[in-house]
Amino acid sequence: MSPVASDFVPFTLQANSGLDDYLKANERWRSDMQNEHPSLFTLNGQGQDPHTLFIGCSDSRYNENVVGVLPGEVFTYKNIANRVNVDDLTCLATLEFAINVLKVNKVIICGHTDCGGIKTCLKNQRDDLPGLQCSHLYQYLGDIEDLKHENKALLNTPEYQNDLEKQSRLLSILNVKKQYQRLLTNETVQNALANKSIETYGLLYNVHSGKVEKIEV
Repeated sequence: MSPVASDFVPFTLQANSGLDDYLKANERWRSDMQNEHPSLFTLNGQGQDPHTLFIGCSDSRYNENVVGVLPGEVFTYKNIANRVNVDDLTCLATLEFAINVLKVNKVIICGHTDCGGIKTCLKNQRDDLPGLQCSHLYQYLGDIEDLKHENKALLNTPEYQNDLEKQSRLLSILNVKKQYQRLLTNETVQNALANKSIETYGLLYNVHSGKVEKIEV
């Protein structure tokens, strides 16, 4: 049974929620935000001036809010397995807009534990994806598959062997490091680093505790 089937789940909306439910939820959220931060929407109405570019996974369990920010502070780019694909136009445009136009001074790559893309590869389920009408996802996860094979010896050591959760956490960390190194090959990022106009970080979000930890990249 899915965890969202429980009566004790604190979620605002459910799978059977309709548009009216979404609009009512927005009104409650808007009211709460206005009470807590009366000037926020007026400030945001004047334009955005984010200080950080947050690159994360599209996983529903986390986003830039895990570092305690409000709307207007962070420019966000999310995709499956928090990849930095330096050949992808969306990624390139995001880096240029955030760094050269919005003038963010921090770039964060934040992976997470219990990543579905990583576990799919660890459980050797990637080959099943084309049959599920997910041929593009199969191709996309080739990068994670490569990461798994690159670290096969480490994954098979006594500390990690036969422990899916430990293996998954390890690959999540290694994936942050891999994507971080790719980030550093980007010309926009290199120029900003040379000018000392940005700082770059690697983080890991723990879905079981909500804790964010620094990754030594």
